[in-house]
Amino acid sequence: MRFFEIFKRRKKEIGDRNQELSSAISEPIQYSKVRQFNKQFSELLERDSYIARSDYKHLISLYQDVYQFFESVVNANILEEYINKNKLDILQIRLFLDYYKQIKFLPKDSKIIRNHNDQFVASHIKSEREYLDNILKACDPAILLDDEQREVVLSEEDNTLVIAGAGAGKTTTVAAKVRYLVEKKGLKPEQILVISFTNKAVEELRERINHKLNIPSIITTFHSIGYSILRKGEDEQHKIVDNGFMYNVINEYLKTKVLRNPQLVDKLILFFGSYFSAPYEGEDLGEYFQFVAEADYSTLRSDLQDYVQQVVDRRTRRIQTLNNEILRSMEEVQIANFLYLNQIEYEYEPVYQYRILSSNKPYTPDFRIRQGDNITYIEHFGITEDGRSSRYTQEQLEKYKAIINSKVTLHRKHKTDLIYTFSQYRDGREILEHLREKLLAHGYKLNERSTAEVYKRLIDTEENKYITRLTQLICTFIGNFKTQGFKSSTFSDFKSSTKNVRTKLFLDICEVCYLEYQQALKEKHCIDFEDMINESAELIRMKQIAKKQLDYKYIIVDEYQDISRQRYNLIKELSQLCDAKIMAVGDDWQSIYAFSGSILPLFTKFCEEVGYGQKLKITRTYRNAQEIIDIAGTFVQKNSQQIKKELVSPKRIDNPVIISTYNDNREDVKGEYKGNLFYNLGVAVENAIGEILEYNTIEGKTKVPSILLIGRYGFDARNMCKGPQFNYNEDNGNIYSLKYGNKVKLNFMTAHSSKGLTAENVIIINAKDETYGFPSKVADDPILNLVVSFDTSYNYAEERRLFYVALTRTKNRVFIVTPELRPSEFIKELLSEPQNYPNVTLRGNLKVDVKTPKKVKDSCPICGYPLQFKWNKNYGLKLWICTNDQEVCGFMTNDKKGGTFSIHKCDWCKDGYLVVKKSENNYFLGCTNYKFDKTGCCRIMNIGQYELWLNDSFGVEDTSEQKPSYFVPKSSPMNPKKQKYSITIGKMGGATINTTTYKEVIIENEVFRIIVDSNGNILTDMELLSLLCTMRTRVAIDKKLPSYYLLHNNILVLIATDKPTTREELMSVSGFGIRKWEVWGDEILKNISNYLKLE
Repeated sequence: MRFFEIFKRRKKEIGDRNQELSSAISEPIQYSKVRQFNKQFSELLERDSYIARSDYKHLISLYQDVYQFFESVVNANILEEYINKNKLDILQIRLFLDYYKQIKFLPKDSKIIRNHNDQFVASHIKSEREYLDNILKACDPAILLDDEQREVVLSEEDNTLVIAGAGAGKTTTVAAKVRYLVEKKGLKPEQILVISFTNKAVEELRERINHKLNIPSIITTFHSIGYSILRKGEDEQHKIVDNGFMYNVINEYLKTKVLRNPQLVDKLILFFGSYFSAPYEGEDLGEYFQFVAEADYSTLRSDLQDYVQQVVDRRTRRIQTLNNEILRSMEEVQIANFLYLNQIEYEYEPVYQYRILSSNKPYTPDFRIRQGDNITYIEHFGITEDGRSSRYTQEQLEKYKAIINSKVTLHRKHKTDLIYTFSQYRDGREILEHLREKLLAHGYKLNERSTAEVYKRLIDTEENKYITRLTQLICTFIGNFKTQGFKSSTFSDFKSSTKNVRTKLFLDICEVCYLEYQQALKEKHCIDFEDMINESAELIRMKQIAKKQLDYKYIIVDEYQDISRQRYNLIKELSQLCDAKIMAVGDDWQSIYAFSGSILPLFTKFCEEVGYGQKLKITRTYRNAQEIIDIAGTFVQKNSQQIKKELVSPKRIDNPVIISTYNDNREDVKGEYKGNLFYNLGVAVENAIGEILEYNTIEGKTKVPSILLIGRYGFDARNMCKGPQFNYNEDNGNIYSLKYGNKVKLNFMTAHSSKGLTAENVIIINAKDETYGFPSKVADDPILNLVVSFDTSYNYAEERRLFYVALTRTKNRVFIVTPELRPSEFIKELLSEPQNYPNVTLRGNLKVDVKTPKKVKDSCPICGYPLQFKWNKNYGLKLWICTNDQEVCGFMTNDKKGGTFSIHKCDWCKDGYLVVKKSENNYFLGCTNYKFDKTGCCRIMNIGQYELWLNDSFGVEDTSEQKPSYFVPKSSPMNPKKQKYSITIGKMGGATINTTTYKEVIIENEVFRIIVDSNGNILTDMELLSLLCTMRTRVAIDKKLPSYYLLHNNILVLIATDKPTTREELMSVSGFGIRKWEVWGDEILKNISNYLKLE
């Protein structure tokens, strides 16, 4: 400000002097422009208004040549000479150079402008205090804007990002801004466009701005504004369709029409056979183990029900018929499918034709193939051709390579034909290319099956995972493809930019489906939500919409952290067309919709994206206690890429976050609910509710406390009701406690759907470490990286933000229910860092070390790899088998409790195997041919004997050929049949869902179907129902109408059961629409509030 103050003090003097100089001589044109600039800029700074960049950016281009002239004079060190020669005032030039330098680069904040604006805001916070104090009294007399909110209201920059914490009053600030613009800045209400993402958020804004403030500004969703723009620019009206339409079109195409396109059918079969499951592409070994544990390693032969394998059960000695072929790895599945599609008969992991042991177990090559007289073994090695793998240590690699050499030597010795493959080759070609060449070189003919016939059989299978999963993947890809604003030509760009065979193959398939879908939209005169926004932005860009048709001066975007590229494009085009200012409001800590197209950098790099702008913060929260804010804020800011904020609250609370544990071992559930996986979960949630009721009584809060149950997925609510403690209402998805009934108000939501809501208390019910836990570990297909902006800045970055959302919904406390054996990684972090999370309380015990790295649920005790539980045809047993390559670890066991005991070939008999058995106190290995009468094999060994006997060498001759034989299978069925099977994801404990029912009662001579739990206990609050009936009767008498005509009995029952306390909750009651809200809303909420004695 120093030059500006000097300038103001000498303004009159300079003016007089300039007048004298100009009358005496003719001054240089550049100097005249300097004085013009200084005059204009001086007048701008003297205004009592906020200065936006648009107020002075015209000066930048207008005086650019003058600045360049004087800059060159200064650089040449001749400024003094120039001034003396022309008798000029050096102060004028210095002021010009200083001011112009500050404003010449619009994206950079100008100190002189910033100082002016800071003074303006500070002075008007004082001068307009009374107005700002009362600006939202019509909404809520208790609302009083804080200084940060007032700064947002008073600021007038062209592009403003308002970064607000959870519960900091974003909606309140937007409402105040709209009123200020209308009443103080003279904008017409219709010149203000307010946009949000969901109907829920729009309704809340309309309630405050349109209804309570009585300002008829346009408040709408992106889809609605897009549709309204289209109707202005196009004559033809379209039917709006949702994602179900796309799914049906693509699914139908893949099931029927695609058969007319043989080339695409070939690509589909290749994709299904070789590239259906995405490979793991990360570096983290723990994540790789999780990936392996969840992967589907079934073969095409199995899925087409062409696989029948008879196994003699060692325990019952009866024949078992298997129809499900599960391999160890994705690459083995590729090989098996290739062999099947080329009609080469194969057997997976057969016992080698000579009795050879590998680590005291029969040697089983990966495949044995036959064609005519040809018999060949195939070994696939999971390392590169030159002996590398990031999965193994150098010591393991040396062992691996030694066994490869031993296997090759063994086959040469016994003159058995061997083909071997590697996971990656030096020449960069695919495994199957090398396999094809080797098969041909070994005399095999590749007789390709008819892809059309294979495809028809795939379609006809009862459990068609292929078409269903591919349809879902294509729909997700196309939806996000459009959300990013891409066009059909982008497919070619994608294909040319990748060398990944799987990605190219998918893009070929997806492009055809995309064009088929777009054609279906056109033929049926439909439009989807994505095209609605894209086409409206395009209409504006192509000047097919006139400025007079869209006369917006201010565009306010709520929940801007969820902005996608297409929505950003629409906002940008609207702003440019209308010369409208943009105010974007949001919280990057709550950005949780990457899967539907949101791009977080559009928020965090707002100013760079829009060209220039300012960032303001609202950091005072009115929802959470400071202790909750500190925990949640520390948690989310572990990711350094999040915008730093220091949130503050006037509220304080003890025990803000309480973690309650439960026993998640179903084997420990006894009695009536034996084996019920969800019984102990229900107990833990029930105990948390009881503790909330105790706090409620002690702290003198509401009569009937409200509790929000938050799950990671929608099915978490149904799962919880598989225990006997809770009932699920199939009609509206609500949950009711059998123990507490109508003494408590429960509401269930997913973490995603809870965003933007406030609850008195919160219980997070799914804090467990599993695929569908919290954080979710459902892996996204890497193909989606082309169209989805996944945040990889921190481990589980978006899931952390989602957990932050869940933590910050509460006005009081957060209870988190977690299993003892599999607690969420987030829970382990909260408990392992007391210095960062000092107010986290643990109720119960965790049976894991919170500081140890995570392990998959069923892992190999030798190498840590996941275990598969499946029939082993060679042993005649269902075994837990290590998924690691056999060259590194061949562990398998019939009982995981046996620890490191692994199954081996018995060395005392010809046909027995040493399996895990249990004595009274210990586990040991004993032969499968053992008999109680001592007539069988009596080979046993304890752990000490086992460790001495164990031999992990390869290629040892099996000498048990000469030993006694004891095993005699029972007769087999004459005609083994193929059995149908289904693939299930996760086991739910076999429990059924407990649901609510109805019971008829008579009140005031009318029949009401009240809600009761599965035990017949009444869940509807009869006292509240009676109160509501009295209210309805009074109004009915006044209006001379039948009571049921005003509000149906069923609606009153739902209201009395669920006790809504907000407009949103009341509007969600089935049958209670906008008209009933306008007539009854306020009165019903008032009656319920009085009944509950809310704070």
